[in-house]
Amino acid sequence: MPAGSVLGVIAIALAVAALFNSEAIVRAGESMQPGHTRDAVLSVGRPLDDVTGAIGLHLPREGFDLAFGQESKTAEGTELERGSTAILRANRRKRRAQGFAQPTVQDEVDVFVTGDSQAQFVGEALTDLLPSDLFDVSVVARNATGLTNPEFFNWEINAQQEIAARKPDAVVMVMGGNDGFNVLSQGRRYGPDDPQWQLEYARRAAVVMRELGSDGKHPVYWVPPPTARDPEFNGIYAIQNKAVEQAALAVPGARYVDIYDTINRGRYSDELKIDGRRVLARQSDGVHFSREGAVVPARLILRAMAKDYRVLGQEEDATP
Repeated sequence: MPAGSVLGVIAIALAVAALFNSEAIVRAGESMQPGHTRDAVLSVGRPLDDVTGAIGLHLPREGFDLAFGQESKTAEGTELERGSTAILRANRRKRRAQGFAQPTVQDEVDVFVTGDSQAQFVGEALTDLLPSDLFDVSVVARNATGLTNPEFFNWEINAQQEIAARKPDAVVMVMGGNDGFNVLSQGRRYGPDDPQWQLEYARRAAVVMRELGSDGKHPVYWVPPPTARDPEFNGIYAIQNKAVEQAALAVPGARYVDIYDTINRGRYSDELKIDGRRVLARQSDGVHFSREGAVVPARLILRAMAKDYRVLGQEEDATP
């Protein structure tokens, strides 16, 4: 086929895809940083979405989603988008010692590991560390997601769906690497360098913590990002860690797992010493852990879990 015909077929295919999935174009545009690219995408996507919505071209895609069990991950008017900071107030239930059912060979603890792309290797490493006869681990990473863009992916809705479907006994949330965007709070936008951004991020984290933990029925181990090679990212991640710590203090069942200040004493390094030898612990982006390096945050999660599950304290004591 001539090159011109191939390009024509590609152009037609892209046009058809845009017509039937215009909503995704709008969500992608809204998730972008303010600028000319975002303006261009939305200037095309929004009118297109208005037209396709009016004539029902979105219905075939929604029908396929339902047929294959794909639930929508976005909605309007959720608490994640516009809730109250009252959720961050001191909670009486949080002051009391919280106990959870201990695992047995007959009744394992189902652990659900989720979050952004960082969750994949960390979840796999945690799976290897946990006793397989007492803990059953499932890992679902949602790449390129975060709390600052609920229009693109709403973690409150996803948490409700996942918990209802899986009914886990414990949840590990590894997330934050994509959360450098501005946030909208009470009609105003705030950047990470504004104190209001930290407060809003803490509020959003608390909302999702509550959903993941079924309002304190099971523990949620929330793991914000580690240090990063890039100074700008590193500063944003430091703020996120403070916000998540603030949220965890208010939500029953929530535990903040600090891998920012604990790994290498809070200093970024491509390499880490693990079990007596130095390994390349980070990927080339200076954020993600390598498969070998993921064991370090996984061990810190294990240490946090040992406070709730006594058998893990015994395992930790026996580890050389």
